[in-house]
Amino acid sequence: MNELSACKGRYTENEPVRLFLRQDVHADRADWRITYLEKEIFSGSVPVIRTEQKLILPALEEGGYGVEVDLYRNGAFLFKLTTAVNAGGEVVRYGFLCDFQEKETDAVATLAKYHITHVQFYDWSWRHDHLVAPADEYLDMMGKHNSLPVIRKRIADCHQHGMAAMAYGAVYAACREFREAHPDWGLYGAGGQPLIFINTFYYMDIDSPWRNHLIHEYQKAVTEIGFDGIHMDTYGEPKIAFTQNGKKRFLEDSFPALIKDTDAAMKSSGIRFRLIFNNVGTWPAEKTKDCPQDAVYMELWPPMDRYRHLRAAVQKAGNHPVVLAAYPAAFRTDQPDRALYSQLLLSFAIAMYGATQLFIGEKNAVVTQGYYADYTRLTEDQATRIRCYEDFFVRYGDLLYDRSLEDVTYTHFGGDNMEYRMDAPCSADGDPDRIWIIIRENRNRKIIGFANLCGVQDDHWNTGKDRPVPQQNVILHILTDKEPAGVWYASPDQNAGDPMKIQYLASQCQYGLEISCVIPVLICCGLIWIS
Repeated sequence: MNELSACKGRYTENEPVRLFLRQDVHADRADWRITYLEKEIFSGSVPVIRTEQKLILPALEEGGYGVEVDLYRNGAFLFKLTTAVNAGGEVVRYGFLCDFQEKETDAVATLAKYHITHVQFYDWSWRHDHLVAPADEYLDMMGKHNSLPVIRKRIADCHQHGMAAMAYGAVYAACREFREAHPDWGLYGAGGQPLIFINTFYYMDIDSPWRNHLIHEYQKAVTEIGFDGIHMDTYGEPKIAFTQNGKKRFLEDSFPALIKDTDAAMKSSGIRFRLIFNNVGTWPAEKTKDCPQDAVYMELWPPMDRYRHLRAAVQKAGNHPVVLAAYPAAFRTDQPDRALYSQLLLSFAIAMYGATQLFIGEKNAVVTQGYYADYTRLTEDQATRIRCYEDFFVRYGDLLYDRSLEDVTYTHFGGDNMEYRMDAPCSADGDPDRIWIIIRENRNRKIIGFANLCGVQDDHWNTGKDRPVPQQNVILHILTDKEPAGVWYASPDQNAGDPMKIQYLASQCQYGLEISCVIPVLICCGLIWIS
């Protein structure tokens, strides 16, 4: 197997970049190049002395970079390997772990190959009301075996590989014994019955003394186990509940205070703390988006299951970093190829909207439904293609995650709008059998994303998709006010993601200068940028 991969999900600014090189062709020389968008910024050559070795490349400023390595033997070119490097920044690329038994694994090293920056330790705790177990070996509330020494080892692995370890902690779940000991802390339905989730987790009132108890448990997870922060989970229900004495609780009003109190308590204790809160179905993101947290995290469920709902979700977060927990069910329910194309289209659209996706975890696995421990393993081909896309998102991250770029698809494209036009069947909403176009711009840059839905039968993001029908000679017309410095195109499906300068024709019209350019072939997804 031949491979070039990142050793860290995120490198710190000005840290030498160590990459992992594996080759089985007896190469003796590696010529490397580091690129930033369309520019080559560093290059060099190193001897290859082993089948597996580390390449140490120069430190980098904050940003996303591409790395290419040409392998040679006796002066003859063999082939090229590529990866990407994520240096500094605030983009959250979220993954998960959930297997905490006593066995060696390279799961965290594998997550680094996908450039994961934060890892959710799903269902690591003993009880949701007492997170840290009284013994090293224990069963969690779902009957899964966990080991505290293994959890601590996984946390250390995360730190070694440039990732933050996030402790899962539901904000209002308790076991039956705890709720029965504190009935006045519980939440109740309108009829006075205790509220319970999947007949296991009893809902607690976060405006009762439960709040201080919960925050104390969060503090123990950080100080005793070594986590970097908390993933505050919710279940999406109830929206309204009652206390034991019948007082109505509107949970959307309670969550922001809980988030702020948790953050304040941690920081007052001198803890450098990270926090992510789960807005299930995007609710209530409008209330929580401005709270202190690493990103606005939204878990998508029906009815938010169409491509157009991805934009709607991202826009609820305002101008904050966004993570969408969009679980690709097709890996569990459909054929491998259809699952793969569904995920490639989904992840590209999410990136074009300036967000990232939680779906990858463990060793080349994906979560396809709400219980992460029932994950699905990727095939080798699936993992390779998905890594190509994740490399692409990091390599061009300074385009995709530039929050100064405004989504103008609805206002500048289609209908009577003259700013962007296409000579092909297209859609701004991800309609089937069309080229899906997503446009973002500021006053200095334009980016245009293309997702090929030609031959795709529906617009549900969580169902399998046939391989799109490749489109030839896709023509795009763009209105500008001056001659651009350059028009560039790149695709994760072609040329290892390398950028290609596109020639264009320019013509004057009453609104300014219109440039017309051609994408020679659109296989699945592609990106144009104009400076």
